[in-house]
Amino acid sequence: MKTIQLLFLLPLMGILLSASCKKENLNALPPATTTGENTMGGYIDGKLFVSRRRDLLSTDPSITYNTVLSKLTFGGNSVLIPDGPVVGFSLEENLKQGKLILTPGGKNSGLLTIRAASGTLIHYFSQSGYVELTRFDPNAKIFSGTFDVVFKSESGQTVHFTEGRFDLQSF
Repeated sequence: MKTIQLLFLLPLMGILLSASCKKENLNALPPATTTGENTMGGYIDGKLFVSRRRDLLSTDPSITYNTVLSKLTFGGNSVLIPDGPVVGFSLEENLKQGKLILTPGGKNSGLLTIRAASGTLIHYFSQSGYVELTRFDPNAKIFSGTFDVVFKSESGQTVHFTEGRFDLQSF
């Protein structure tokens, strides 16, 4: 009897182990999903940026939806570069599924922070671009979308964040 149980459990354990050992490629843009995978990525002036939640204790990337203020904030850090770029967005105007335009000083805005070679932080503020919400589901707490943004520093330097995507679930 125990042999039969063991023979039944061995293939099941093999399937479970192979599924849990699936390796993620951190050197590639995460897939564009809408299921709350807690991924975020894109290209900053052509360089890959990936932010991906690694375990249940990790909080990056993160998202918060304030139902009272109808405000969505989300952002992430680079998992590829220690002390790498940090990007965040705050959305509160016309908050719904669809394309939201970012304007300087507007209610829909973004901030990109990059550490310069000297070690100082340079803040870039969104000048133009959009965040498109492809899934806006406050009930399931899943928010997904794409973005393309031009950021500008106080000194006038610009950075272009292209092919941006996120698929986040708040807790």
